[in-house]
Amino acid sequence: MNKCATDDRATSVLKYVDGEQGFFVGSMNPDDTNVIRELIREQYLSRILSVYPSLSKQFYAKPLSQYHSLQTDVDHRELWPKRVRILGPNGVSKFKQLAFFKQLTKQLDIQGITGEEQSGWEEAYWRIVRPGDSDIGDFHADSWFWKMGHGQIESAYRRIKIWVAIETIPGKSGLRVLPGSHQNSDWRYHGEIDHTGIKKPVFDEDIDTLNIFNVSTNPGDFIVFHDDLIHAGMPNKSDSTRVSLEATLLVKKS
Repeated sequence: MNKCATDDRATSVLKYVDGEQGFFVGSMNPDDTNVIRELIREQYLSRILSVYPSLSKQFYAKPLSQYHSLQTDVDHRELWPKRVRILGPNGVSKFKQLAFFKQLTKQLDIQGITGEEQSGWEEAYWRIVRPGDSDIGDFHADSWFWKMGHGQIESAYRRIKIWVAIETIPGKSGLRVLPGSHQNSDWRYHGEIDHTGIKKPVFDEDIDTLNIFNVSTNPGDFIVFHDDLIHAGMPNKSDSTRVSLEATLLVKKS
């Protein structure tokens, strides 16, 4: 695994993203991790207060990692549609000012973050995954969503995804990837309408025959990966709620 700090100037992120494996793993400092954690927590508690005000004190008293121990009294699916998990403009601005993101911007020449949900601003959004496998999606490449009409970008740019671990247990909750899958354009998939009315890709290959890799991540680790890399959330085998943040970066084509 290519894990290293982003201030290692000798390491080219694109060398890995466009290379044989299709992804790069790095680490941010604890202060950056705490800023992201608090941005998510503030939005999380605000949502709880607006939908379940009588439970807000209970949720406030426990960390994000213990959400699963409280969620039996809420409708998880109705509580967390994607639109309420998108950071607001101020949150995205703070995210872009973090030391790790500034360094990544220099290395990748990041021009911005996409806004495919049409919120009106650049979008970074977070996920909550309870123990078990009920909250994870199917294997997919992000490019498949765009091919199905989930937004457009200018032809001068390319998309690169970033996934940030905020509350994870190494080896037990995180992200799974299929190394090298970005180099194959023949993967079989089809689109299906989900419970929100959105068309999403469904992978038609036999996962058991593929060399899936579980990326081991600590809080503060991040994964930058190719738009065509096949990936999915790891079933949460820990006794904690997994929390992560992600965004699609716009980078100039070389």
